[in-house]
Amino acid sequence: MSSKTAIYLCTCATNISDNLDFEEILNFASKLEDVAYVKVHKLLCSEEGKNFLSSDISKEKPERIVIAACTPKEHEKTFRNVLQKIDFNPYLFQMVNIREQVAWVTSDKSKATEKAKSYIRAAVRRVSMHEPLEKKELDCNTDVLVIGAGPAGMEASLLLAKAGRKVYLVEKNSFIGGRVARFEDVFPKMECATCMIEPKMDEILHHENIELLTCSEVKEVLGFLGNFKVKIRKRARYVDKEKCIGCGACYEPCPMRVKNEHDYNLSERKAIYIPYTGSLPNVPIIDEEYCLRFGNKDSDTCKEALELGLITQEEYDRFAIHDCTICRDACPFDAINYDDKEELIERNVGGIIVATGFELFDPSIIKELGYGNIQEVYTSLEFERILSQTGPTNGKILMKNSKEPQSIAIIHCIGSRSKDYNNYCSSVCCLYALKFARLVEKHLPSAMVYDIYADWCIPGKDNQAFLDSVKSAKNIQFIHTSLPMNVEIKQNGDKIELYYNEISNNRRKISTDMVILCPAMIPAKDTPIISKMLGITLSNDGFFAEGHTKLAPVSTNIEGIFIAGCCQGPKDIQNSIAQGAAAAGEILSALVQGKKLELEATTAEIDKELCSGCMTCISLCPYKAIFVDTNKVAVVNEVLCKGCGTCVAACPSGAANSKHFTTEQICAEIEEVLK
Repeated sequence: MSSKTAIYLCTCATNISDNLDFEEILNFASKLEDVAYVKVHKLLCSEEGKNFLSSDISKEKPERIVIAACTPKEHEKTFRNVLQKIDFNPYLFQMVNIREQVAWVTSDKSKATEKAKSYIRAAVRRVSMHEPLEKKELDCNTDVLVIGAGPAGMEASLLLAKAGRKVYLVEKNSFIGGRVARFEDVFPKMECATCMIEPKMDEILHHENIELLTCSEVKEVLGFLGNFKVKIRKRARYVDKEKCIGCGACYEPCPMRVKNEHDYNLSERKAIYIPYTGSLPNVPIIDEEYCLRFGNKDSDTCKEALELGLITQEEYDRFAIHDCTICRDACPFDAINYDDKEELIERNVGGIIVATGFELFDPSIIKELGYGNIQEVYTSLEFERILSQTGPTNGKILMKNSKEPQSIAIIHCIGSRSKDYNNYCSSVCCLYALKFARLVEKHLPSAMVYDIYADWCIPGKDNQAFLDSVKSAKNIQFIHTSLPMNVEIKQNGDKIELYYNEISNNRRKISTDMVILCPAMIPAKDTPIISKMLGITLSNDGFFAEGHTKLAPVSTNIEGIFIAGCCQGPKDIQNSIAQGAAAAGEILSALVQGKKLELEATTAEIDKELCSGCMTCISLCPYKAIFVDTNKVAVVNEVLCKGCGTCVAACPSGAANSKHFTTEQICAEIEEVLK
């Protein structure tokens, strides 16, 4: 040890000094090897204390500094800032916690004093081995990629665009608005969903700072906060959106009819279509799979003829392509473009927001529910479309025989709050089940509604009043059952028999015409693919994991990538919008135009001579900060590395090292504590 070390002792008013013998500590510390001086202050974190620290260090000019005070979590950054302002390298400083780890937990004063002495001795030894580190700065791109154009994605995009940021909004569907745009009313105030969300959709379509990429999916993301490179695959729409006015002349004469997946197969559409009336952008798309022109290209007949040598390749190409041009002939604006091609678009962005939504649990997995076999058993999303004026029945509640049901059963908690399926509560099912009951009462005043629930989940300031108002309706009967739902549904002639266990565990039966299931909200099916592509982790239930449940609900383990809406977990529209706004705020705070990004100094480093190329570190790094170079040895990207030390602990050859937390420094500190 040859450095000149200064020790500053803080009494923290009397928080520390009451339980430690400061005189003895001062005498002990003064005699430690290479300690230049020891000084005591009553409150180093105060303005007066910080001024004292900066002026005293400037005057005494020590080479290393130890401050014995409170927890580093509270004031290590405070003291580093003080040192940085007087051009003292903040990494030649070590902080000792003699408050939370000593004075507050060791009641015996003599034992506490001895403990503090050993900690200070260890810090003096450790700081003598510190190396000066320098923080680096990096230019950043402030443009943003938003994946998913539902409520959360749209809110984030608009806030960022209004703040002057360029936004690339990528949506895999041919329309925006998510599932909400296909709802009729939303709880608890029964507002028209379309009227509520359409102004935002219109703003998205016309904002000069938003580049909307529908029919598109992100295929590759490389880089880091402030400097992501993104590849986006954009499918061909075959309709020129600049020429099309959405008149519908093209899809009316199309001879192909297929199930409409956007109505959950409750209606049909053409091969050229818009998903539902009022969808935006109001531009049709040609479905290659079913279009006669495209879908017949690989016809078995032509292919077999080619393989048998009955036709040439030239003849195959000519025969296999159908010449149907009905939609193009019908278009009065020459907007149909059969030569449209798939594109691979590249964009550079500084931050990413993932807002990819959710899917519903498939109730056909539970055979007792009869979903898929009994035709009048529907999921909640299917019933939303039945209720919608743009849906398959134009908003009329009709059975498949076109008759109005006289009774409807609504069942909560399908596939949720069950150890066999999903253990969590989807948080919105109770409220939309109440909405369904209210809408049935409105459309079919004489119909009986059975609301079968286990218990109520209705947080929110307006929701209790909503529940109370629905409960007062005379044709709505609430049936309290046990959890998990033990329900069996059977078809009996024209009626559906529904067996259930009351809360008293008695088995009961009701007869009804229609059943609405309220399944759990589950992660969207492409969630694992996006997780792997972006390197963001998943929670135990398969949704994207937040950085911290309470303190960082829209952050992820990858800096610069945020999550919003139901891709993070089940939630209602209000909370999805709030998360979209929060994610936009995080990016506006992290990426400031004209401001450089400051990189972490305490990163990992790998000794190329020792690295065996086993790649253990690459698979374990939570920040995707390590890669293999052309010599097949691991290299740390200091921009991405957060210095967590995972690679250092896992490296079997000892090639990985953590700056400021080397094995030698830590061992030396431990040795001094144990003396």
